[in-house]
Amino acid sequence: MGAICYDRGEYAKGDNWFELAAERGADDTDDEIERIVRMTKDKDKRREVSEYLLKKDPDRYKWASSYLK
Repeated sequence: MGAICYDRGEYAKGDNWFELAAERGADDTDDEIERIVRMTKDKDKRREVSEYLLKKDPDRYKWASSYLK
């Protein structure tokens, strides 16, 4: 569900789903978010989600800065 929300641009809602998944034992939520960003073909959308992630936690999502260049 988190991936679907991210795909729709509903990042905060997606974060909630990813958090629930992590609470239930998923340990690859950050990898999943990175995959979503990497697979996004729309450059504007990729930039938008990258900016969102970097504002949220610049250290945790530092990989997202490569999509702003």
